[in-house]
Amino acid sequence: MKRVVALLLTLGLLLPGLEAAAAEYRRPSAAQLQELRRWLCPNGGTPVRGAPGRCDGAGGRRGGGSASGFGSPAPGWDRGLPAASRAQTQCPEGTRPVLARGHEDVTRCLPG
Repeated sequence: MKRVVALLLTLGLLLPGLEAAAAEYRRPSAAQLQELRRWLCPNGGTPVRGAPGRCDGAGGRRGGGSASGFGSPAPGWDRGLPAASRAQTQCPEGTRPVLARGHEDVTRCLPG
């Protein structure tokens, strides 16, 4: 019985130390966090919490701007394109209309 009590007492004394060591082990250093940010957002900014694969695009600056975070498009990729009309249009010259896979009412324009 004394051995069981001694064992439980020893475990009780060791467990708080193990929990603290485990918590420290899981906490990355500032250098590790910076390395992770550079890997996740190679073009600058910081990862957007709750939006995997998205960066705020701030490039180190905070606050307002054209790329303010989740939901904002990549800046400039659509310059010069007409606004979306949400209606099917004719296929451009050099392409042919093909029914999209899995759809009854969507047409894609493929070369040919």
